[in-house]
Amino acid sequence: MMFRKRLGIGLLAALLAVASTWCVAGGSDFVVIVNKANRSSLDKATVAKIYSGELVAWPDGTRVAAVDLPENDPTRVNFSRDVLGKTVSSVKALWAQLVFSGRALPPKQAATDEDVKKFVISNRGGIGYIRPSSVDDTVRADN
Repeated sequence: MMFRKRLGIGLLAALLAVASTWCVAGGSDFVVIVNKANRSSLDKATVAKIYSGELVAWPDGTRVAAVDLPENDPTRVNFSRDVLGKTVSSVKALWAQLVFSGRALPPKQAATDEDVKKFVISNRGGIGYIRPSSVDDTVRADN
């Protein structure tokens, strides 16, 4: 009985660790990336605040420079659903309100994963998301 209880606790801890990584890295659908100079730690809540216009600067004061993939890109669909809990059209409507009220500007848009990486590399405050297969050592994937 004690063995089963320990095994159950161990499995629960392992599942929580995997869930924690999923929140940051997006599982197998996407990986959140930042400029290599950025040492800020990322979690799902921080990324959601950035992509909903609530967080505009990193802790060191560097302005956040976010980038999105095209609206019809499956990676963007998954990112919007998994991180923001919204459809792409709902996120677009949120940004329209923020822009209209003068509170924030939406993320730039890039056509491909390579373009997202180029944007993040060239902006110290850069953040984006790409497919796991596109990650390389030019950016920092926070997981």
